[in-house]
Amino acid sequence: MVGRRPSVYTSAMLCLAVAALAALCPSCLRDREAREPRTPRDVEVPDYLKDTIGAVARFAGREFVAVQGYGFVTSLDGTGTKVVPPGVRQQVLDMMRRNKVERPEEVLADPETAVVAVSGRLRPGISKGELFDLAVQTIPRTDTTSLEGGFLLQCDLSRVRLTRGVESRGEPLALGRGSIFVSPFGSEGKPKGSGDPRIGRVLAGGKALLSRHFRLALLTPSVRTADQVVRLVNARFPDAASGTQDPGRIDLGVPKHFQEDKTRFLDLVGAIYMRETPGARDRRVRLLLETLEAGEDMDRVALCLEAFGPTVAPRLHGLGEHPREAVRFYVGRTLAHLQDARAVHILERLVTDDRSTFQEQAVEALGKLRSGLGLGVLGRALNAASARVRVAAWRQMDRLAPQTFPARTFTDKFTLSTVATRGEPFIYVARTLKPQIAVFGNVAIRPPVLAETRRVTATVLENEDTLKLISRRRSRDVRVEAALDVKNLVEKLVLPFGISETQPKVQGLDLGYGDVVGLLHEMSRKGALTGPIVLQPLEYRIPAGRPVARPISTTGEKE
Repeated sequence: MVGRRPSVYTSAMLCLAVAALAALCPSCLRDREAREPRTPRDVEVPDYLKDTIGAVARFAGREFVAVQGYGFVTSLDGTGTKVVPPGVRQQVLDMMRRNKVERPEEVLADPETAVVAVSGRLRPGISKGELFDLAVQTIPRTDTTSLEGGFLLQCDLSRVRLTRGVESRGEPLALGRGSIFVSPFGSEGKPKGSGDPRIGRVLAGGKALLSRHFRLALLTPSVRTADQVVRLVNARFPDAASGTQDPGRIDLGVPKHFQEDKTRFLDLVGAIYMRETPGARDRRVRLLLETLEAGEDMDRVALCLEAFGPTVAPRLHGLGEHPREAVRFYVGRTLAHLQDARAVHILERLVTDDRSTFQEQAVEALGKLRSGLGLGVLGRALNAASARVRVAAWRQMDRLAPQTFPARTFTDKFTLSTVATRGEPFIYVARTLKPQIAVFGNVAIRPPVLAETRRVTATVLENEDTLKLISRRRSRDVRVEAALDVKNLVEKLVLPFGISETQPKVQGLDLGYGDVVGLLHEMSRKGALTGPIVLQPLEYRIPAGRPVARPISTTGEKE
């Protein structure tokens, strides 16, 4: 009957029916559990991770954002194409007009140009104007055979979303522009020298148009908890956290000293202890020190100790002479991050020991001392047996004291540095972000030489002391000579032609980063250099989360 309330018997039957349906459909419950946030007490964590900010909140903004678009490449030596798919043609013409390209229709039909697909990834927390790498690839249904020597005109990069199977592009999030680097070293699973010339990278060629921000989302929204978290974070990192009208959200700003390692800042925020009484803090520090000394979960334990700030440093000094190398390393690294001068004494033993498994990591840690107190020890690491340790020492010293090493910057191309070392000589080549070549020690050219790439040839006979360089540019040969040392060779390859009424002789071949690296690789492969080429490691992500560097590759010898 309408309006009649259900009986007790009817209510009981309804409850039984619901329970039966739930039993028959466990996946429904699993789906609901996946959608509902788990409370901290649902997750099993070690005692030293309980009662931390990371236990009551999640971080938002830690994911990468993919951006892509179409680009237009110029300065190809007849390896481009006149063919442009109709759907792309108008976009490219608009882009050329924005770049003030004259007669765009004629330029588009020139075989020295090509239309490409451009893509990149915006890092978590990237700031407006910050640079990132781009991947460039020829698009299907075109006849482009190589992107070597090409220059990418400025293009828009947007986030692409799929809506009902149809791609839609939002507002541009980044711009792309720069010289294309076609690696001569091949890709994973392929032999060296087998890189596809239709695929390249523009190192540091992407520029973010907007800043991406981090925030904390409380698992259980609460004004009181939010206020406490803001207070704790700002006590450790002044003005880094700010509350909002939403009791479940806290905005985070990355401090200046963490701009190069923003995810570490987030890890430290997550490790801040929520209990504020002196007794609770003392018990937590004691537990962490005991766990570190026992050798358990040392990376995470050291992070938790660092989260306490400089006040914990004196408690760590006693472990600086621990018999276990791993304990000494984590203590020294934590003290370096806390800007404690004691770190130099503790890490020095590891940095100068070629047998230490922590040598390279100790070099990286010593570079965190912003005072420069570790520069002397880092200078000694330039003579280490390991090439990657020497590279790490040079990079840290170059960041702390940029004028230490002679360097020459070729505008819009790359930087060439020379590093004095008593170790075996080699040539370091960057493969991501800042294009850079560094010559460690005296790397000479060993005659006879006949090395050839698609855009340049280098020759010298057995008894000659001058290297002859020939570059075919627009169906005409350009010639120049260089001394038998790598620094002079690189300069001659990169300098502009320099021809004028008062200077009729060619000064350089005006080649780019990819051309120089390609020729050095070919010379190394043929044994024409007295030192190998050491490649900057690329980063990849393992399921556990943090980026891990691949081992440095060395061409010219077994890896």
